Amino acid sequence: MNLKFKIFQSTIAVMMVYIPLGFAFGLYGASMGFESWVMGLTSVMVYAGSVEFLLITFIASGANLWGVFFISFMLNFRHFFYTLGLLDEIKKLKFRYYFIYALSDETYALIKSRNDIDDENRDLVFNLTAFLNQIYWVFSVILGSIVGSNLNLDYKGIEFSLAALFGVLSYEVFKRDKNISVALLGFGIGILGLFIFPLHYYLFGSLILAMVILIIFKRRF
Repeated sequence: MNLKFKIFQSTIAVMMVYIPLGFAFGLYGASMGFESWVMGLTSVMVYAGSVEFLLITFIASGANLWGVFFISFMLNFRHFFYTLGLLDEIKKLKFRYYFIYALSDETYALIKSRNDIDDENRDLVFNLTAFLNQIYWVFSVILGSIVGSNLNLDYKGIEFSLAALFGVLSYEVFKRDKNISVALLGFGIGILGLFIFPLHYYLFGSLILAMVILIIFKRRF
């Protein structure tokens, strides 16, 4: 079987996830008043999944730049470890800069699950996998944005998609590492933050508070 087709086959599962999620992101952006070209450019330039949802919310709410930077950094900090896990292979890539830019959770999982990568096909496997996954995301975001911008849709309640997204992500993390103490801490700070932080700084302040507590009492967690 042709290697390119095998790579495509391996990304079908990612496509089935990216298309509805990207479409929802496009609709969400349209509901916030962003044009289709802005959403398309965002999905290309940022390409960071959950951070893209937050970025649209931050822009619409007028959040400060430092808050955007900190939360984006915290949410994507795991990519440092992804890169370290593939560091030896990445060094051998001819087009390593694109792969580093396009590396996502799903691309990392697909690459690590393959056992047919050698020096001859490494560039093709790494970069084509990353490229296909990004195409699925960018296409679905643009499509969702176009649909949302041209149809008279009632967007009431669509902002809940962001809360639902992070709820699912949190559950998936908990399934992999069932640390009840950390889960309860996050739940508690989430509620406490509603009372002690202004709305625009709720997420930023809650993350800072959680990080400080985890650092000070790390032996308890």
